[in-house]
Amino acid sequence: MKVLSFCAYIPDCIVVLQGSKPVLEFFSFFPNCPVIATDGAANDLLGLGITPNVVIGDMDSFDPSVVDLGFCTLIRDENQENNDFEKAMLFALNRGYSTIVIWGMHGGDFEHSLNNTSILWKFSRSFSQITIVDSMSRIAVPVFFDMACGECREQEIISLIPFPYATITTQGLRWDLQEEVLELSVREGARNRALGSNVSLFLKEGRLLFFCESRFPHIPLFTEKPPHILKG
Repeated sequence: MKVLSFCAYIPDCIVVLQGSKPVLEFFSFFPNCPVIATDGAANDLLGLGITPNVVIGDMDSFDPSVVDLGFCTLIRDENQENNDFEKAMLFALNRGYSTIVIWGMHGGDFEHSLNNTSILWKFSRSFSQITIVDSMSRIAVPVFFDMACGECREQEIISLIPFPYATITTQGLRWDLQEEVLELSVREGARNRALGSNVSLFLKEGRLLFFCESRFPHIPLFTEKPPHILKG
């Protein structure tokens, strides 16, 4: 079983997509953290006074002349088989990054958001920790294993969204599940609530996104611990 804790640490990188507008306060929590931006997202970052370390994409929506190339690496990739999110994830993977934060999963147009979700799951097992941030209030982490969190807040909204399904048992939620199936278009697990600090998920099969409240500057970190420590 993996245990989810919230720690103040600097991730290996922040991947910024052209979705939800970036918030300056968020980036202030992670000084000196490498920032990889898709070309459209780079414009939003520069508008906040943030120069990304890497800008990647086909550069159809970015003017290279607006950045100091001494501080920013531009990677033009016109391959239309991969969207800019996938290009950024491949770059992070090739750099050996392990713990990453993604800002801006909502791609504006609905099909962009759905495509980004597909890309997320394509890389979900390639990194040791992925945290998804689209606002200062809520975060999500991909889960395809048994997990527990001993740092939930009473009445905190917890959502379990399967992709595309998950057979799951839960402990510590207002509406607990007992080897029940969550499945897109059939039954999802949105807007449940934690009864107290301890919440556990036992995943028999499948995968899901675990949504909870943010705790910035603390962000999620999974560690391996035996399951008995969370019982009782």
